[in-house]
Amino acid sequence: MTTTDIEVPSYYDPKEVFAETFDDGMLADHVGPALTCGEVNVLAAFLDSAGRHDGARYWLSAHQQDCDEPDLH
Repeated sequence: MTTTDIEVPSYYDPKEVFAETFDDGMLADHVGPALTCGEVNVLAAFLDSAGRHDGARYWLSAHQQDCDEPDLH
């Protein structure tokens, strides 16, 4: 296995970079159904707290399409 070290300049806010990366509807559509309810709830809550309200909705919506327990969200 090859590991690629990506250097992020120290002036970047890691929380903002994470929020920007995961504020992505296409990523949510592909990964959201594979997450557990707890995982998607935490991710959506983080995005919402970072002001990425649409991103939070993307993840919840994508996950709930195949969720057996939609009342957990």
